[in-house]
Amino acid sequence: MGSNDGPTLVNPIHPSVVEKLDPSFAEIYNRYQASQLRADQVPYEVYNKDREKYTFPTAKVSGESPEVASNKIHKVAVSDPSGEIDVQVYVPTPDAIASSGLEREGLLPALVNFHGGGFVIGGLDSDESLCRKLCQRVGCIIVNVAYRLAPEYPHPIATTDSWQALKWVFKNADDLKIDPTRVGVSGLSAGACIAAVLALLARDDPSLPRLAVQLLIVPVIDARFIPKEGSCDPAKTPYKSYIDCEFAPMLPLNRLVWFYNLWLGTDEGRAERANDFRASPIVAASHANLAPAIIRCAEIDPLVSEGIAYHEKLIAAGTPSKLKIYKGQGHPFGHWDGVNPTSKEFVSDCVNELKAAFAKK
Repeated sequence: MGSNDGPTLVNPIHPSVVEKLDPSFAEIYNRYQASQLRADQVPYEVYNKDREKYTFPTAKVSGESPEVASNKIHKVAVSDPSGEIDVQVYVPTPDAIASSGLEREGLLPALVNFHGGGFVIGGLDSDESLCRKLCQRVGCIIVNVAYRLAPEYPHPIATTDSWQALKWVFKNADDLKIDPTRVGVSGLSAGACIAAVLALLARDDPSLPRLAVQLLIVPVIDARFIPKEGSCDPAKTPYKSYIDCEFAPMLPLNRLVWFYNLWLGTDEGRAERANDFRASPIVAASHANLAPAIIRCAEIDPLVSEGIAYHEKLIAAGTPSKLKIYKGQGHPFGHWDGVNPTSKEFVSDCVNELKAAFAKK
């Protein structure tokens, strides 16, 4: 390679999707990811020794994060197995509260958020920029949850941790100045799976108020059809995007394989775990009487068919759901709003939808 050549592209955009991608998304991908290995392209042990090396530099493309009034981290006790997790509470500034008009008798609505990362990677900082923007622009409290991760804490621990965190929010609503009648759940990718599951659990728990909204961003909805290795058989999967977007940038099928093997295991119990509604909320016995859903999908994403299917399942059961698919975008586009116009549109959409949801009660 000559001295004037650019970096070697170890992950060039695949020919099957190159013409479908939005130019802004493609430019960001080529600048920051095409020359780098992803976590799923090395053994977990290699990734775990140097996580930063295999992590996309989201901060470079997420735009400026606004200041909030406070962002305190609380330690929350969890069980099965016993331990504690970090839960960060973002509170909007007085100006943001005043402009939103959502404060009622000194209490604010709250959105309880769960980050993405295939149940394997990520943490409180994964969604920090989005949390801050939603906090300030919606004028609500954001509760960001760092559930424990696989493979050290495999399924269903991420969900049981998150369920206990949601119950902690309700238990401490008075101290946190949260209106318990206006609490919603949200998440991106694996975090959206958790949010969808919590909406199901909350509906069936008479001790909890009804959730106001579930915001599901590029959601994992059905874990049953991702193989332990190789490609999907078109004759055996109901999700066309597994085939059409097998080589999508940022989240190709191989990355899902890597995540799910660590999250659900590869032993004989894998199928049973994948059929648990806590891994595949689409298999729940009923989807009626759930919190209204806002489902946001990326067009060039193997998970897009799952998001569409869940929207249709909710609508058929009588649960309100709004679906939007962002054309030409790949899986993590929602975090790229510093430089990607469609990502800015996505954030504004979320702000408007959440304002409307929290103003209803």
